[in-house]
Amino acid sequence: MSAIATTKRSAATCQELADQYGISRVYDDYQEMLKDDQVDTVYVATPSSMHYQMCLDSLAAGKNVICEKPFVFTTEEALELKQLADQKGCLITEAITNRYLPAFKSLASDLQLLGPVHVVSLNYTQYSSRYDRFLAGDISPAFNPRLGGGALLDLNVYNIHLAVSLFGAPLDVHYFPNLQKGVDTSGVLVLAYDDKQASLTAAKDSQAFAHSLRVIAVLEAARDCMP
Repeated sequence: MSAIATTKRSAATCQELADQYGISRVYDDYQEMLKDDQVDTVYVATPSSMHYQMCLDSLAAGKNVICEKPFVFTTEEALELKQLADQKGCLITEAITNRYLPAFKSLASDLQLLGPVHVVSLNYTQYSSRYDRFLAGDISPAFNPRLGGGALLDLNVYNIHLAVSLFGAPLDVHYFPNLQKGVDTSGVLVLAYDDKQASLTAAKDSQAFAHSLRVIAVLEAARDCMP
């Protein structure tokens, strides 16, 4: 059984989606959906600033939760949600997929073929379709810091997941943002380890070549050379 919830303002769009995807239950108030005993798992895909409260309400109602990235804004919020999930016997997870893709699994298993790694560079830059409007003064949620906008939370979170999944938690963290109108439209996050430095770049104000495929190609070549 599936259901979809949105705001009263977007009720018409909600109904269109329900018709398109064969969703049987439609709500214009997510609190009402949480009362539905036939709903056991909630996917939170709202603006980032709403994640914490909606996850909290869903767990309190005894629902499993899959929440879009970025999960929440603070460590305290994340720990509170995890504690509540444990109390309720529910699952809660962040809906980020890059660490579960076949390419990542291949990279993780074959990384030792490169030898000791001392410098890591991850880059996710994508010129936002909303950037020109942002410069003109039209501030969408993707560029609103109060709503979780900016390059770090929107894009660099992918790099963070990849780096920490491959190398573990860093010893130290420094962020160097390019700020425009109070939001980081781009920036470099540096993760310090005892044997390596990882530079994580993300941008919504520029475009760059994604070079991760080159790493995979090097690993494939190294594997072919193995006896």
